[in-house]
Amino acid sequence: MKRNREILCGGIALILTAAFFVCCLKLPALSEMISQYGNLNILVYGMSLVLFCVIFIAGMFFLGKKNFPKEDFLGHSKIKWGVLLLLVAGQALFFAVGAQKETVQVGNVAYKYGWHTQPLLIMIILFAAEALVFFWLYEKCSVEKDGGKWILPVLYAALTVLIFYSMDTPNLFGRGEWGDSYHGHAYFNSIYNVYWGMPYTSELTSIYGHYGLIWKIPMELIGGDFRKFVLLIAALGALTHLCAFLVLHQISKSRILRAMGALAISYPILGMRGGYYWQVWPHRMIFPVLLLLYATLVLKKKKFGWKTALPGYVICLIGVVWNTETGMILAVAWAAVHISHIFSEEKLTIVRFAKGAVFHMIGILVSFFGAYGIVNMYNILKHSPVNTIKEFLIPLMSDAYMTDVLQLELPLYPSAYVGEVILFLIGAAVGIASWSCFRKQNENVSWQTYLVFFLSISALGRLVYYMNRPAYHNLDCCHFSAVILLVYFGGRALTFIKERKWENLKEYSFGHTACAGISIVCVISLLAMSTGLVMQFSQNSSIKQNFHNEEEIDQFTQTIAQQIPANTFAFGMNVTELYSYLNWSTQCYTMDFCDLFVAQESAMTIEKQLKEGEIGQVFTSRASLPIWEKFNPEGYQWFCENYELDKTFPINSEEFQYYVKKA
Repeated sequence: MKRNREILCGGIALILTAAFFVCCLKLPALSEMISQYGNLNILVYGMSLVLFCVIFIAGMFFLGKKNFPKEDFLGHSKIKWGVLLLLVAGQALFFAVGAQKETVQVGNVAYKYGWHTQPLLIMIILFAAEALVFFWLYEKCSVEKDGGKWILPVLYAALTVLIFYSMDTPNLFGRGEWGDSYHGHAYFNSIYNVYWGMPYTSELTSIYGHYGLIWKIPMELIGGDFRKFVLLIAALGALTHLCAFLVLHQISKSRILRAMGALAISYPILGMRGGYYWQVWPHRMIFPVLLLLYATLVLKKKKFGWKTALPGYVICLIGVVWNTETGMILAVAWAAVHISHIFSEEKLTIVRFAKGAVFHMIGILVSFFGAYGIVNMYNILKHSPVNTIKEFLIPLMSDAYMTDVLQLELPLYPSAYVGEVILFLIGAAVGIASWSCFRKQNENVSWQTYLVFFLSISALGRLVYYMNRPAYHNLDCCHFSAVILLVYFGGRALTFIKERKWENLKEYSFGHTACAGISIVCVISLLAMSTGLVMQFSQNSSIKQNFHNEEEIDQFTQTIAQQIPANTFAFGMNVTELYSYLNWSTQCYTMDFCDLFVAQESAMTIEKQLKEGEIGQVFTSRASLPIWEKFNPEGYQWFCENYELDKTFPINSEEFQYYVKKA
């Protein structure tokens, strides 16, 4: 029983945690009580993570101390065959129901996926046949040890180039239903404001962090237009994926898993959507993968200490400037893996633990307050007041942002987020099980174990973003981590298949058999994503073609430049992007119009500037006026009474409008 305790404790902890999770969300009295303290989804998720760890640790201690009879009923072949089949059949059912429900989730374009454009039953049968053929071929075929090494670098390079091309989509008006112009506007608007020298205030902030500061220098060097910005962000996206490929290459020695993992990593950008999701790709991906790559290099050499920990906190500090939420989660995860290493040492003392805990707590604080200081140093240089902590954390401290806007219930049927949470909890359990109090003496802890623990803690923290907004595409924020874990755990499955270990299950413990079953499930998941990429790539490439139509946007901007005065006072949706092409100043720097609810005083500022500046001409977009009316109806009414529409500039589904003041 003791040798099976990791899998038993993990299974029990997962079942009890899942029951707690569902009860909190589905029992009205309980959910109402929790909701009084904040966002229901986030609070329940956080409590569930703590509960899992407590149950797992308590179970490990209990089974480690308890004396059990030598006869173990879990050792029977029928039991082991049962758990193996249960895991595979359970995953098949999970996939089938999850695919069926995929189209009803908010924030997806699943209706265009191949497995929804064809009868689902046929697609399930075809995929099952593909999985069986894959494992049969892997068991039968053999490849020379050094044969085909060149394939992987070529694959990584090809995918990186394709990702760069896919993310380089400058024609924001050619996106239509496939694009994400709202989040694109929200993202670029704050960069435009900082490019023109605006400080951060309670009214003039950015919705995803203070990344405008980091973009300022490169934008100054190349010019601040949207076309060049997209080129840079595409390069950043390609670099992000390349870093993920490098981590993937280090954590697994299997060429087939490396190749499948690379395809699976590329799946969201090349296979799932025509456009890409601005607030995730690469915004919430770049610093997690940079720190993960650094962690791989450090942990592989097992160099724990302040000299290697410090650069990690520097990455976290810059990450906090870039995106406050992500940077702080990374700092906590970085501290967690070092404290886990302390627990894994044979000679653990209170003094050693206390020193480590204090050092890493300081590291977390320095990451936050260092970023806070950088932002305020910029404000001081712009002769602007220092931000308060609350202003620095906008919109994370906003009740409207966290509890009122776009509130969605978490789906409790088989869904991708459920699989990711389970996967990362398994990774966390692997790290905890390596602590010296749980493992045999003189048993070494591999560097991969530390990396898996760090990766899992980081991903579980970043999943809070999805819990706050359970829209399907928000789950992408942990996609790299999930794929890398699938590759790592999948290695045991290939050994199990290649060596035909199912023929001698009696020689293996229940725990080893269960782990093999989990590994097989991981490989099937990788196969599913790889297949999805191959199926969807050509369709998505066709969708992206109009995103690259630069002639259309060039002609449109030339028309604007010829018909309205330069630097005409302007505000609203996609206006900053258009003005950036012309290198014009809007003279009106506000919160982006997509997120005006976070800083509603911006709507009042527009009215104030129009009145005090006696502005004679105004340029805006048709989509902007209803938003302005919503947050400042009096100001909008005044505008309608004092300005008249002079010219319109339609482009695809958008229309820009030029107003002049009435005589």
